[in-house]
Amino acid sequence: MEKNAHIVFSDYLTGLIALDEEEKKPENLPPQYRNDPNFEGGVHFWQLQQYIVELAFELLKFQSQFDELQKEWEVHKEQWGRYLGPAAIQYARNLIDDPEYQDDEFSMDWWFFHMKEDGE
Repeated sequence: MEKNAHIVFSDYLTGLIALDEEEKKPENLPPQYRNDPNFEGGVHFWQLQQYIVELAFELLKFQSQFDELQKEWEVHKEQWGRYLGPAAIQYARNLIDDPEYQDDEFSMDWWFFHMKEDGE
């Protein structure tokens, strides 16, 4: 049975949120930051990059739904959803335009140029 785009996205989002929570545990913080009360920890950009790229490849088969899915994910209740969905769709569009597309800085660029904090 083929998964639909919503299930694929939900699976990746659930995994990303769980990874973020795991990375925030004190034992997973870099040693130099474990006693810094201002350091929150969490997912690293290289991990976000991996999620975006893998999800983008999964989403390629749903190309006809990209516009609809992007509208839905841009207003997702979870900030990670508002990040992951649109970023993966854009990465998938880039792959469609150029099957050899690769951008190791995509996740960082996407975050800083497209994301707003909750409530903005």
